[in-house]
Amino acid sequence: MRNFTFFILFLVLPGWASAQWESVYSSYPFNPIAINPANTGSRDVTSMTLMTRRRSVLFRNTYSSPLFTIDSPVGEKWALGFQAFKDNYSVAGVGFYGSAAYRHRFSETVVLAVGAQIGVTQVLPPNTIYGNNVFPFSAGLGIQYRSSRYSVGLSAQNLVGGTDYYENVRPVFLTGAYLFDLSEDVKLKAAAQARGQQVASSFRTHLDLNATLWYRQLGVGFWYQNTLKTLGGRDGMLATVELQLGDKFRVGGSYDFNAKTEASTGLNSSESTLWQLFLRFEFDRGTGKVGQMRYF
Repeated sequence: MRNFTFFILFLVLPGWASAQWESVYSSYPFNPIAINPANTGSRDVTSMTLMTRRRSVLFRNTYSSPLFTIDSPVGEKWALGFQAFKDNYSVAGVGFYGSAAYRHRFSETVVLAVGAQIGVTQVLPPNTIYGNNVFPFSAGLGIQYRSSRYSVGLSAQNLVGGTDYYENVRPVFLTGAYLFDLSEDVKLKAAAQARGQQVASSFRTHLDLNATLWYRQLGVGFWYQNTLKTLGGRDGMLATVELQLGDKFRVGGSYDFNAKTEASTGLNSSESTLWQLFLRFEFDRGTGKVGQMRYF
């Protein structure tokens, strides 16, 4: 593919503008660029992911959040990515984000990447008497050191922006993961994520833990999410499943069984998303990397 083309779809995010990025962050189990822009191009192929987050998979006209991302290497040292969303349920109306990463290779599998993200979000005022929508600018930075066995990353998001109506949150994320070989066919990926941010006069930290057991192309995992508070004010308890279908497709999903289950409508809803489902399509330009199994 000669030209790197961005496709724009939309994501629905629950939550207030003080946490207008929170639902994007919570997609990180299947969308690591959401946490750290240094992940851009980390799979070494052109990768497109379509995700939907729903209150129910059985009923129509329920919470639905289709998400699309695309990222790809550009030459040997650079990678570009793009995300976009539209939110009909919270004050964050529409957003567009681009990311870029510079990648220094120590070997074929060991890479140090430095990334940046910029974007803009349409934010709705709390009441029409306050005036028209505003479009705050957002920026984030990240660094990641990774190999085929482990990865560690540090990022700071939402460094600028904010509005006259809502507080701006500037979280810092520290992530780490390691892949254990249990046998030739069985792998265990264990990971943790710490989040810190200034709240009033104190700096508070929270921790996520997760583990995914892979048998060949099938992965089953459990995620404890304490760093994200869009789930009705509760910690997330996610069961995840991923399945690699051939060389180019991966499907999967998660279910949060610690979320609220009552139905709710309206802008101020604190309801969580129970389901996340995704489909990923990948291709390369003759490098042969598209058929390689990737755990990070």
